[in-house]
Amino acid sequence: MKRFVFLFYAFFLAFGYVSAQDAQSTEKTIRQLIESKQFKFTARSVTPMSGATINLTSSYDLVVDSSEVEAWLPFYGRAYQSDYGSTEGGIKFKEQAKSYEIEVNEKKKMIELRIQVDTTKDTYKIYIHAGESGYASMNISSNRRQSVSYYGIIEGLEE
Repeated sequence: MKRFVFLFYAFFLAFGYVSAQDAQSTEKTIRQLIESKQFKFTARSVTPMSGATINLTSSYDLVVDSSEVEAWLPFYGRAYQSDYGSTEGGIKFKEQAKSYEIEVNEKKKMIELRIQVDTTKDTYKIYIHAGESGYASMNISSNRRQSVSYYGIIEGLEE
């Protein structure tokens, strides 16, 4: 019986050690992706300033590839200004990042990223808070629309 208990505890100690190593490697991987400017944020849900959370069933993302940022995200909320006759909805752009700032909080094990993108019609400020597991929240504010928040995951770019 003592031998069984010993094996039982040894198994759980080994499993816990492997899980801790996996968490550390995932944290480093997410941090490396963000610092290398080679990642994709895939949105799973969107929360407008005035409204409830909406779960997304299609694939929407924000891709950072070097200094180029490409967004294809839905927008729910109020637009303060729009182009006459425009039927284009959502947040869509493919531009160079004007600024890209990273702040790592070791205590909370969080990575904060601030990106500013200027297009011909608008300025977007993107704030991403990512955890060690890859789950992240993103807030986008612009001059022409209400702020909107997204929840999703950060992944590496596909080759």
